[in-house]
Amino acid sequence: MAVANNEIQVQWGSANSVSVSAGGNQTSDVFAFSATAFDAVVTLKADNGGTPASGDTVDFYYLPTAGDPDGASTDEYPADDTNGIFLARLDTYAEDPCVATLTIPVAKGAKLYAKSNAASNAITVSACINEKTAS
Repeated sequence: MAVANNEIQVQWGSANSVSVSAGGNQTSDVFAFSATAFDAVVTLKADNGGTPASGDTVDFYYLPTAGDPDGASTDEYPADDTNGIFLARLDTYAEDPCVATLTIPVAKGAKLYAKSNAASNAITVSACINEKTAS
C-alpha cells in the first residue's frame, strides 16, 4: 500500500483567504476529502489588517458534514460555532501573522468557520488541509 500527502486549499467565496471584520465571522466553502483519505491536518492562518491590539483573536471551528439526515439529497452542515468543533484561537497580538496546525477528523466534506473577537481591526484568515491517502 502506498501513502500519499495531498493538499486541499480551503476556499472562502472562491478565494484563498477572506477578511473577517472586527466582531464578524466567515464560513468557508465546502471542501471534500479524497475517498481514500484516512488522516488529515488543517493549517490555519490569521493575519491582522492593522496594528494588533490585545484581544485581536480569531476562533476557528470545524464544520463536518452531517450527511443527509432528512433524505433531501443534500449534505447538511453545522451553521456556526454553536454545533461546530472548536479547533483553535489564533492570537494576532501575540504573533502576527499567526499560524497553527492541528489534527482534524476525516469526513466526506466539511467547512471552516472563523469568528473574530477583535474590537476594531479586520483579520484576514486562510487555511489548507493536508490529507493522507492510501492507494
